[in-house]
Amino acid sequence: MNVQSSNPFERLWALGYHRLCPIVPPNAPLSERSSLARRIKANPKADARGKVPGVKWPDGTWSGLDFVSVESTPADLVSWHGMQAGVGVKTGQGLVLIDADTKNEAHARIIKDEIERRFGSLPVRIGQYPKAGYLVRTDADFTYTRIEFGLRDDKGRLLDRVEILADGRQFVSCGIHPATGQAYRWPDGMPAYADLPYVAGPDLSALLKALTELLPSATAPTTEGGGNEYDQRSLAGDLATVTKAVSALPNTTALFPTRESYRDVGYAIRAALPDNQAAGLELFQQWAAKWDDGEGGNDPDVVAADWHRMKPPYRRGASWLYELAEDHSRGTFSVAERWLEEPGSDTPLFPENLPNAFGNSASLIEATPYGFPDPAKIPKRQWLYDNHYIRKFVSATVAPSGVGKSSLKIVEALAMASGKPLLGAQPTGTYRVWLWNGEDPMDELERRISAAMQHYGLTREDVGDRLFVDSGRNMEIVLASETRDGCRIAEPVAGAVLATIEANRLDVLTLDPFISTHRVSENDNGAIDMVVKKWAKIADAGNASVELVHHVRKLNGGEVTVEDGRGAVSLLAAARSARALSRMSKVDAVRMGLVDVHKRLFHFADDKNNLAPPAPADGGQWFELASVALGNGLTLDAGGMAGPEGADALTAIMSGDSVGVVRRYVLEARTHAVAADDKASTLALVRAGEWRRDPRAGDAWIGVPIAQGLGLDLFEEEAKGRVKSIVAQWIKDGILKEITKNDAQRRPRTFVEVVENSGIQNLEDGLSVFD
Repeated sequence: MNVQSSNPFERLWALGYHRLCPIVPPNAPLSERSSLARRIKANPKADARGKVPGVKWPDGTWSGLDFVSVESTPADLVSWHGMQAGVGVKTGQGLVLIDADTKNEAHARIIKDEIERRFGSLPVRIGQYPKAGYLVRTDADFTYTRIEFGLRDDKGRLLDRVEILADGRQFVSCGIHPATGQAYRWPDGMPAYADLPYVAGPDLSALLKALTELLPSATAPTTEGGGNEYDQRSLAGDLATVTKAVSALPNTTALFPTRESYRDVGYAIRAALPDNQAAGLELFQQWAAKWDDGEGGNDPDVVAADWHRMKPPYRRGASWLYELAEDHSRGTFSVAERWLEEPGSDTPLFPENLPNAFGNSASLIEATPYGFPDPAKIPKRQWLYDNHYIRKFVSATVAPSGVGKSSLKIVEALAMASGKPLLGAQPTGTYRVWLWNGEDPMDELERRISAAMQHYGLTREDVGDRLFVDSGRNMEIVLASETRDGCRIAEPVAGAVLATIEANRLDVLTLDPFISTHRVSENDNGAIDMVVKKWAKIADAGNASVELVHHVRKLNGGEVTVEDGRGAVSLLAAARSARALSRMSKVDAVRMGLVDVHKRLFHFADDKNNLAPPAPADGGQWFELASVALGNGLTLDAGGMAGPEGADALTAIMSGDSVGVVRRYVLEARTHAVAADDKASTLALVRAGEWRRDPRAGDAWIGVPIAQGLGLDLFEEEAKGRVKSIVAQWIKDGILKEITKNDAQRRPRTFVEVVENSGIQNLEDGLSVFD
């Protein structure tokens, strides 16, 4: 069995990473008092959820965490996992991440090639491709260092950088990237801490120095706490944007009350236009002439003289001018998006299968011409089990509470994991199955699985490492919630589910019940449609079958159909295969003589399958919940031997749990033999009167003389059902016949009479009333 923990914090701890922190999931609700919420309110673009450490409060909201001063403990790992937080790893103390933060694939390739030329292949983490992080160990005293390069944003700041994250920084190892909605990935796996490559600190610094000569507009390396001067090229801007910003910038005493503040603008213009000083002087002259409070104004000659005395190095430049103009131009200054990515290579930097199931929904939508493929080359549908479980699709099973659906799911999971036809249906192979139960605790699931394996004679070797089991009490899977703005899909949860499907190569995911996987109204078709279709996307991206188990509404004992699923109909509409479980009705139980066992019997009552061929009309499958003694009441003596012996040992065994296990049931009616003498005397009573076919005829019903002749009490439901069956069988066998004639009120009615000479004398051995 797979013993790897489902808790990613515990998995990283086992790998030797002991400086961990919880990461706020993307779109997580924030406490209104948190600094994260206040920052987003002030600037919606400052949403750092998905990348910053934080903790979840009992009301479900999150706030930030001072992770620098917090060192993780084993107890934290369980708590943080319960919050469904992402996993952050603190750098420092010899652990660093070379963070290549660029979306330009050509630039990312330059960085990757230089790293590999110097250090060989390093463990790499992918968040938003082609951005990448390279993990290494280094000297304990190495400090954070970065370079910036590439294009500039609308404030003149360089967009891209290579950072070496060290003490005081963290990186997300496991979680969902806020921009892509996909899980962070380690294409070659995240190695144990002890197995990380070592790169000396000076070699890391030399890497950044080399990259400044390979990347466009790169700044000199900046080391935290190193007192570096401002890189002059980083202060530059383009002429058109600088001109627009300076033209929009007011020149008032309130904003620039001193000569020093006036000269600061001049310094910034010079730094912003290092290659066009004539245009810079003209801009400075125009701006100085707008001063609204000067006696005689700013003398152009004085302005020119001030300009020529301004010498580098400068401390502020284009970005400072842009910020001033945006803050004080009353909306007249804004910069359109000008930073376009260069075309990337067709060959990915990090060869891997990166599914796009949770990609940007705003991507281009284009109609695709049909290619008319050869039908013989179209892949077959990949059925896994019983024309119900199928790869890349959602299937559903609906049933009333207590019928045995969870026990059925367990046996089906064991059948698929072992490849054995436990319920008569042969799996198409052996499959890796994840059984998630949102209602029962883990120990109850263990009882049910153990009882099923015991009943079917399965061993651990039969199942191998192909069965995965989790309880919702220990690990919730809540894919969607109702918010003030409607249904919201929890992309971190979706990404985490997909990640574990891929990591464990799962073929089947059973979610029991469906209602435990969301927090939306069951009667909201739109919301349920979103949830089910998200599960379908997960099934498609993970190449797995996703089975949703759903309750039905109250039916007052009626036959269940797939349309009886509780709430909205969107689940049924989105599922490619749906089936209903229904108990045997009391009427059928009486008719078939199964009253004493009918409460344990259920069958597939109705199904919807728009991919498989129609099932035969008489192909209903019946199942029984059989009681299995688990044997967990048996005690062991000090030597590990079972005891006591004899009757006491049996008592000890029987004091354990009895667990219901689903097994196939061959439906056969129990026969009611009628002796020849009883039949003869009963038919004599029938001949003595005039009897109606309809049971509602009261004392005139044909069942009255038959019950009298056989000594049955029609006030007992089982006896009445038996009499009805005998009447139907005797009519079928030609012992009785139906005739239509008028009653006393001259209304046509159906009566029953004995068929004379029907050959009933040879019945000494008794006759079944059923075929």
